[in-house]
Amino acid sequence: MAQFNITATSAKKERTVTNADSKTRKTYDSPAECADQAAATALADKFARDLRADDFDGVDDWVGQATPV
Repeated sequence: MAQFNITATSAKKERTVTNADSKTRKTYDSPAECADQAAATALADKFARDLRADDFDGVDDWVGQATPV
């Protein structure tokens, strides 16, 4: 399995959070182990959805990205 850094970016707050940031209140392994880029992208999308659902930082425009380590 490949390892990926999972991030989410908000344009409204000009902020990026990672799956290693304890302030995200979600448990994601860092770096995340995924079978391939598609699986990592799906995990990044879920990370962003979780942040939006939690109203993290009071913004709703989180977009996930997965970058190979």
